[in-house]
Formats: sequence, C-alpha cells, structure tokens
Amino acid sequence: MDLKTFCLSDNFQFLNQHNLLDPSTSDDPPSPTDAPLKAARRSPSFGLDSSATPFSPGSASDSSGYSVFSGNPSLNPDSPVSSSSSSISSSSAAALFQPVGHTESLLGCDYIPSLNPGPKRLCLVCGDFASGYHYGVASCEACKAFFKRTIQGNIEYSCPVVNDCEITKRRRKSCQACCFQKCLRAGMMREGNKVISQLLVSEPAPLRAAPDPATPDSDLKTLLCLCDLLNRELLVMIGWAKHIPGFSGLSLVDQMALLQSGWMETLVLNVVWRSQGSADELQFAENLRLNESQCRAAGLHDLYTALRHLTSKYQQMGLNQEEVLTLKAMALANSENMEGADAVQRFQDALHEALQDYESSQRPSEAHRAGRLLMTLPLLRQTAHRAVRCFSRLHTDGRVPMHKLFLEMLDATI
Repeated sequence: MDLKTFCLSDNFQFLNQHNLLDPSTSDDPPSPTDAPLKAARRSPSFGLDSSATPFSPGSASDSSGYSVFSGNPSLNPDSPVSSSSSSISSSSAAALFQPVGHTESLLGCDYIPSLNPGPKRLCLVCGDFASGYHYGVASCEACKAFFKRTIQGNIEYSCPVVNDCEITKRRRKSCQACCFQKCLRAGMMREGNKVISQLLVSEPAPLRAAPDPATPDSDLKTLLCLCDLLNRELLVMIGWAKHIPGFSGLSLVDQMALLQSGWMETLVLNVVWRSQGSADELQFAENLRLNESQCRAAGLHDLYTALRHLTSKYQQMGLNQEEVLTLKAMALANSENMEGADAVQRFQDALHEALQDYESSQRPSEAHRAGRLLMTLPLLRQTAHRAVRCFSRLHTDGRVPMHKLFLEMLDATI
C-alpha cells in the first residue's frame, strides 16, 4: 500500500499518550502525576463545579506513547517493500496533518477560555472571578496584567515586611512582591517555560527494538531490526510534531515541508540523547545498543562516527532533557522558502524565545549558552544528511527491505 492510500484511510489516526488527537478526549482535569512539570492548577468553583478545564495530559501509555493504528490490521505499514516509492504528495499531507482540535490551537496562547458556560471559577492568586486561564492558571484580568507587566519588564520587587503579605481581591495591590510570589506559587509560567512544559508533556515514551526471533543473529538481523525501529520512530515523530506549540497552525504544505526537511534530525537527536551516558556505544533503543565493531560489521561505520561525534559534543555541553526537546523542535522548524513564511517565522521565533528564556532562568551565569546550542544545529543537520545517505545506500544495495513511508521520506530528503 502506498503512502497516499495509507494516509487517506479512515482507520489511520495518531492517538498520543495524552489523547490530544483522540476526538473522544474528555475534559477531565489533569492528574498531578501525569505531567513531568506542573499540571495546570484547578481553581475553586463558585457554586457547582464546571467541566471546563485547561489542557489535560491524560493517561500515560505503556508502549511507545503513540498508538498509531486502530481497526484494520492491513493498514500496518510495518510490511516493508524492496523498491522505492514516489515522494510524498500534497493530498497525503492534507490527510496526515488535519488539525487536532480546539485544544491544540490554544497551546501557544497565554489565555485558555472557558469552554462551557456555567459557574465561574475563581482566580488562584487573589480569589476574584477568573476571566480564563492566563499563563497556565485560572486568573482574573488584574492578576494577568500584573504578571505580564512584571515578566516583560523584568521587574524586581521587595516586600517591606516579611514576605508573607495576604493577597486578596481587596489587597492585591498592597504588596507587589508578595503578589508576584503568589502568582508563581499558583503556577503561572512565562511563555517560554510554557512551550518547554508542553514539549515535556508531549514527549512519547521510547520504543523498544523488536527483532524477529526466527531470524538467526547476524549483521543482517541487526540492520532489519534497526530499520524497523526507525520506521516506527518516524511514525511516532509525525504524531509528536502536531503537539509542538504552533506547528498545527501552519499550512498543511508547510507542515509537510518541515517534516520532510527535519525528520531525520529529530531521529538523530533521539539516538544522541539516549547515548549520552555511553562512551563508545550508540543506544538506538533500550534493548538495541551497537558499538563501533558491530556498526562496522553491519556497514554503518560512517554513521557510527558521525553520531558519536555529535554525542560527544553534547556530552561536553552537559545537555539536559529540556534543551534536547527544544532543539528537536527547532531542528524541525529549521527550514526556508516556506509557503507561509511569516507564520513559519513566528513559529521559529517562539521556539527560539523559549530556549532563550529557559537558559536565562535556569543558567543565568551562562549568558551565551542558548547561542552555543543553536550553533550545534548545522552539525546536527550534517549528521542527519550522513544518516540519510547511509540508509539510502543500504536500500540501493538491496541489503535490507525498507518500509514505504521510510523510503518516501528518504527520497524527499535526498
């Protein structure tokens, strides 16, 4: 089955671990244990509780974090083919990148309105009636404006007493220092932190390699296992991309172009991040680690050298998860000559600002760290190009069969 038929099928849908793409997603409030950072705080209701809630991560998956198929098993793309396919069509793109719903469009905003009429919620800062979810928290217009003014102006306050002033509707202007601290305790976040928080919540669980037990151990088995793993990671990556704040607001043509340009860079970063704790191995999955001799025997020595070079670079920089996830999103956004150039530029700027804000708040002593991280993107792209050439050569030589979607993405990248 070709990609066009596969993508247009009614049975093809991405359901991520947080149910963001599932049309049956409920409006239940998020569990505090679901998100790695702060779950959106629930404000008290005035009267009966309302079902309107902010974005909810939902429940975790015990597998990849993305359920790719439902229904017809014949739609499974894990049936490889030995010949290449045509490049991805615009009709396939339209089927693959349908908007994920109202909740997704709100992720990049500082305001999430109440979805249902009913009892009003209260501001978690001062107790006044909340006008909506501002900066991730149910809050009133006054507290929203105060928080915005404070973070945009980088204003520092000092309490004239003991940093324990009561903040209520009537007294919220009495001490700006204590009011700002209560905003932070309530869970208000700067825009950049909100973007990174969403990236953390949306990150799927790592996949495991699935070697065929009937195939005897050999270099061929290693290649078959690796190609199957990367194909499944590609599918997961397409679902993940929809949850990068701002991505689904781009035109379908630009979404497709960004994926065709940056898909291998995101897969490379996944491998590099998993390999951070190793001195000489590449960890493609928890149960698939390859050293230099194994890669050489499988014909992957050039790829091993490139990936280990990039891994060492990030090891020296002490990369953390927040940084690698932001770099993944930025790598996907890093393309030119887009149809909606202004929208893509805003998408790129938002990610850049998120990284800048994160570094300034978490590593204030390293003023140039964000810039140094951005300077690794050309090396990442160069490494991804070497990976594309490596797998294209494997296919051309006929050493291993490859899945159609993987082949089409290779063809679109070359």
